[in-house]
Amino acid sequence: MSAAAGTRSTRREPGDSHVEPSQWRHRAACRSVDPEIFFPTAVQGSEFERQVGIAKAVCAGCPVRDACLSWAMTGLTDGVAGGMTEHERRTELRRRQPRRTGRLQRPRTPKRPPGGSQAEVAAAGRAALAAGMPAREVAGEFLVSLRTAERWAQAVRARTRTDEGSAGGNRAPLGISHSNALAGTRAEGLKTR
Repeated sequence: MSAAAGTRSTRREPGDSHVEPSQWRHRAACRSVDPEIFFPTAVQGSEFERQVGIAKAVCAGCPVRDACLSWAMTGLTDGVAGGMTEHERRTELRRRQPRRTGRLQRPRTPKRPPGGSQAEVAAAGRAALAAGMPAREVAGEFLVSLRTAERWAQAVRARTRTDEGSAGGNRAPLGISHSNALAGTRAEGLKTR
């Protein structure tokens, strides 16, 4: 037992060679030490740093440190594992995540088809407007006037309203008969006694 660290030796006993590679925990250096050293009791300060240093010293010589860290990144919320504290793992997870700029990325918009006909250019321009590209940008990208781009935008808005279904205004009024109690029902055509 090491007097300075208060831990047992991290040397592995012979005979562990029969362990499968997927069972990395059986080859971990921490198996031969007290597991409590990986969960510091101090919260901050020099005592915390000392306790973390002891745990990280064990991790430094571990043959499965990378596998342990991969597991700990998502599977362990407390303690030292893979040579990192919980705070260091959270920081590393944030670093690995894609950066968010705060602005929503506009989806890729269609480009002017090279050598395309007038109808193909118009269709691509309308698709770009439907994808959220402003009319001024469409005019520049598709080499048309701003007026043409605005007409395309108006057509896209009209088509969108039609696709979503209008709430009214273009339907015939519902015919209601006040003389017959069964008017407007399936039994309307049936004779009553």
